[in-house]
Amino acid sequence: MEQENTNVQQEENVTMTKTEYQKSIQSAEDKLRTSYSKQIKALEDKIKELTPADKTDAELDYEKRVKELEAREKKMNLLESLTAKNIDKSFADYLKDDIDIEAFSTYFQKIINHEVESSGFKPSGHNNNVQMSKDKWHSMSYHEKQEFYNSNPELAKKFMQ
Repeated sequence: MEQENTNVQQEENVTMTKTEYQKSIQSAEDKLRTSYSKQIKALEDKIKELTPADKTDAELDYEKRVKELEAREKKMNLLESLTAKNIDKSFADYLKDDIDIEAFSTYFQKIINHEVESSGFKPSGHNNNVQMSKDKWHSMSYHEKQEFYNSNPELAKKFMQ
């Protein structure tokens, strides 16, 4: 029994060269790497087993129909919003379904009003800033009456009656 204890207690001194030492470390690393590679492969296989299979044709068809219905519903909401704001429904083809109709309506109305003001008819024959009375008309010379008639014919006709 003593002999066994001494064998266990004795440290084993091993002498090796530097290359032998590096080879033994490399061997230990390779064993560890191989072990981890096997574990990783096993886990990847398990992940593949647990992931859901490809969707069936029925599921794909169902999802397609749901998307079409949602798109149609958004389009109808857009048309209703345009109608509520008195905007022609044909604009729906050019607008996104999630547009802010309130902001669009305000901006659209502003553009329309600006275009009407800039290109609309503006009467030029009215000069309301001219102060004239019947007494002043009667005191004017013929030449002054003619100039006034050229500048403001409607008011001049009233004074001639």
